[in-house]
Amino acid sequence: MKMSAKELKAIADIGITLGYSGDELKQFVNDERMRMDKEKELETQRKKAKVEKEIERKEAEKQREMEENERRRKFELEKFKVEPETKQKEIEAKQKEAERSAQREKEKEEFEFKKLQLELNTRATESQSNTSVDGSGAHAVSPVPNIKLMYLPPFHEENDDLDAYLNRFIRTCRM
Repeated sequence: MKMSAKELKAIADIGITLGYSGDELKQFVNDERMRMDKEKELETQRKKAKVEKEIERKEAEKQREMEENERRRKFELEKFKVEPETKQKEIEAKQKEAERSAQREKEKEEFEFKKLQLELNTRATESQSNTSVDGSGAHAVSPVPNIKLMYLPPFHEENDDLDAYLNRFIRTCRM
């Protein structure tokens, strides 16, 4: 590094005040110039290292941002892949629940049907036991042999469901 004339003059003035002259003064000025050059070089290296660190930090930050963006992009892609699977599973679960519900309803209807059958059989048995030989009992005897009389309770608008009542009526007619 080159020193300016002002800097060299200032070093020479310091050497003179310290009592140097001739070759000693030249040696002092030369030593001081080298020392100052080394200091300037060290300062330049420190600044350069600081700039390099800042560049490395910014590059690392950019790298982290790129990695984070890549992770987000992959996450979004996975989310789009998983969403249809999740919706498909939800649909399948709803279908299974509907099937179970239909099965329970069917079982409930079968139970009601068997209950009605039992009730009808019981009433038919009671009817036969209550009917006198001449047919003047509480219930009429079927004019066709081996056919049981079925009892269907009357429809009550406030208590009964019309569809359920009609289904019972149809089943009773079939029996």
